[in-house]
Amino acid sequence: MIVKVAPNRRDRRSSFETLGQYITEGIWQSGDRPDRTSWDDLTQYITQQSVLDALGDEVEKTIAVEAGNVLSLQTAAAEMRATAEQSLRATNPVLHLILSWPEAERPDAQAIFSAGRHMLGALGLRDHQYLIAIHDNTENRHAHIEVNRVHPTTYRPARLAWLHKELHKAAREVEITHGWSHDNGLYEIVEANGAKHVVPANERLEIERRAGSHGADRFETWSGEASLETWCRGRPADALRSALADRRTASWQDVHATLSRFGLELRDSGGRGMRVHDVGQDATEGHPRNVAVSASKAFRFMKRQDLEQRFGPFEPIDHSRVTPAPEQTYKRDPAKRLERRLERKALRDALHERFKAEQKDARELRALALAALKAEFAADDRARIETLKSSYHEMRARIGADRSLTPLQKQQAYMLAKLTHTQRRDQQREQMRQERAVRRELLPALPAWRAWVEAQALLGDEAAISALRGMVYQDKRDGKVVDASESDQPIGTLAPATPQSTDPNVRALKRLSWQVSTHGTVTYTFDTGGVAFIDAGPKLRFAGAVVSEDALRAALQYAADKWDGDLLLDGGDQVFRERVARMATEMHIELRNPDLRALQRQERLARPTAPEVSATSAAHALDPSAQVLPAEGHRRYVGRVVSEDQQSVVQHLGRHSYVLHAKASFDCAVPAVGAHVSIRYAAGKATAHSRLQHGR
Repeated sequence: MIVKVAPNRRDRRSSFETLGQYITEGIWQSGDRPDRTSWDDLTQYITQQSVLDALGDEVEKTIAVEAGNVLSLQTAAAEMRATAEQSLRATNPVLHLILSWPEAERPDAQAIFSAGRHMLGALGLRDHQYLIAIHDNTENRHAHIEVNRVHPTTYRPARLAWLHKELHKAAREVEITHGWSHDNGLYEIVEANGAKHVVPANERLEIERRAGSHGADRFETWSGEASLETWCRGRPADALRSALADRRTASWQDVHATLSRFGLELRDSGGRGMRVHDVGQDATEGHPRNVAVSASKAFRFMKRQDLEQRFGPFEPIDHSRVTPAPEQTYKRDPAKRLERRLERKALRDALHERFKAEQKDARELRALALAALKAEFAADDRARIETLKSSYHEMRARIGADRSLTPLQKQQAYMLAKLTHTQRRDQQREQMRQERAVRRELLPALPAWRAWVEAQALLGDEAAISALRGMVYQDKRDGKVVDASESDQPIGTLAPATPQSTDPNVRALKRLSWQVSTHGTVTYTFDTGGVAFIDAGPKLRFAGAVVSEDALRAALQYAADKWDGDLLLDGGDQVFRERVARMATEMHIELRNPDLRALQRQERLARPTAPEVSATSAAHALDPSAQVLPAEGHRRYVGRVVSEDQQSVVQHLGRHSYVLHAKASFDCAVPAVGAHVSIRYAAGKATAHSRLQHGR
């Protein structure tokens, strides 16, 4: 489905009447009255099929109309104009949208009306006055939507800053709902984990690369560890992709050799399928683990048909050609992983014991304070109750002693006194209840688990931060809250190349201070002001759309130290991604994004980092018998400079004698290699003078 916004008149005099007449032309052939109304502010005029058949070639273009939030189709234009005139800010209140379907799709009127209402809802115009007219006079069935930008009750014009973006997103959502074919635009549809998702067009490739199967996602959710499928899409996939791109890879055994570097083995699963098995040795049990995944899920770019056309029929691995020790395996050290999980559990158990101890002390303190309050105010409350009772009894006594009242009058007076006493007693009880509530607010509050953990996390307690992050994740799974600090990501994030279940860390870093939020994230700020980065557990985020050089360098170094390996950059525009790649190359940090890895290789080739040869080593290379001694003060050295490095120069004095001069000692220009100079020291400073060589 294609969605377009029709341009308005340049003189800003677009007319509701003219547009309405155009889009509804021919609807009266249905025989409906134009002033027909509806109870739900929704009136539909649909031309019956019998009428269309009778008209034949003379059928008009409009076959159905829906009028919303107006009294009738006949009065729709006048109502829209009257509403728009109530707004002082609406310069051009007419909005004209067009929805069009491919020639092969002929949706019915109700489906088109539903799509139109969804479009209006996406723009926040569902309560505005509108007309939806369906035209069928071209090869493509299409619909026109005329809507009043001005709200019919508030008279405020709608703000449509991201009009095209919202329309494209809503169009993809409607296509999924009705099962229509998908058009491209600012948003596209990607199938991942058995479901269709609407994503921005520039994020499609990244989502396809990182999307996992339902089983892999479920394993990672419940275990907190990366599945074999997810792990294979990291370094093993990069290595295999490079091997297949290399024309020197000429057989199935070359493919097996590449996978064996990561403890993986490719096997025939029957039925033209292949599976990737983890054959790394389990350090705790000493036998291979029976963990496998479909090759089509682990390496989506690898097709068996393509490989057989290139290498011939599938061949199993030849173990004699495989390197016995893999570089890296799926489960590097299960014992250490289990040890870390047990350590985290022990920390959280100890945290809960501390909470229970503090809660017990708080209950005892609260009980003592409550008893003290009761003892202090109990006598006053009893006195007030007794005073009220005494007043009631005195009133009854006065009524009984009054001889001017008849028995009937006394009975009525007693009833009135009792009613008055009851009202006063109820008022006094309510007043005392409110006073007790105020006094109870002065008592020390009992600590709640969530609030107590947040308070401990703000103090930098590692166990509390870990527990708080667990609560936040559980809230997200339950759909209770949305972490606003993580939902707004104006720029990319740093994460480990292999997903890890990690909590934010509190570290004492040079020039940086930390602060823990109520979501369990740790924000690092510079001592001079400004946020450097935010540790959100499994990823590092930046605070805004502009990241300084110091903040980027600090984040890269922190991420590399935290995850002890390669990193992955998610999101960010191309300029920012290239900037991160260049700085990471400078800091000798690897990024596992395919596009950034290529950029890092280009950076390394552009500025080779060959190891520097020291001046002393260069002198020994020229003369294996050279004796290089450091220069002494208050002496003069004459000879040719034969080598140099960043800190020093070496001067040849004759035969196998050489002297080493520090460049920092010269108070003038440092002599160049090949110059024959006289170097004299005075007061710790060296001065070089050029000398002419005599002889041949």
